[in-house]
Amino acid sequence: MNYELVKSANQASIRLAGFINEDSDLVFKKIAKDLEDLKTLDFYFADISAINSLGVRAWVTFLKGVEIGRDVCFHECVPDIVMQLNMIQSFQSSAKVASFFVSYFSPVTEISQKVLLKTENFPAKTIPTPPNCPESGVPMETEELEDEYFAFLLRP
Repeated sequence: MNYELVKSANQASIRLAGFINEDSDLVFKKIAKDLEDLKTLDFYFADISAINSLGVRAWVTFLKGVEIGRDVCFHECVPDIVMQLNMIQSFQSSAKVASFFVSYFSPVTEISQKVLLKTENFPAKTIPTPPNCPESGVPMETEELEDEYFAFLLRP
C-alpha cells in the first residue's frame, strides 16, 4: 500500500492506494507520525484495489489511535471499503463518510456506470435515489443488494 499526504493548517488529506493488507501496518505507523498536531483528517480511498482481513485489523487499530480529538472524514470509498463499513462498525468508528462509489446498471440498455455519491446530497438515513440511464431515461439499479450495500447509511 502507498499513500500521499498533504498538510495545510490543522488539516491533512491522506490518499491511500493499493492493497490494504498485513504489510499496511507499517505504512499506517508512518502516517500516524505525520499527523501529530492536526485536527482534521480526510482519507481518500478511490485508489484502493483491495483489502483483506489483516488489512482491516491494521486499519481499525490505526484509526483508533488517530481519531481521538479529531474530525475524521472518509471520501471516495470504493465498494471494498463500503463492504467493510457495513460489516465492521469499528472500521468507520466515529468518522463521517462524505462520499462513496456505487455501481449501477440499466436493465434496459445493459449499461454499467460507477457513480460517486456525496452524502450531503441526500437526506440522512436514506438510500439514495438511483440515477436514470443516460440512454433510456429509465432508473438504473445497483449491482449490489441495496439493503446490504447502503446499510452504513442507515445506522443510528
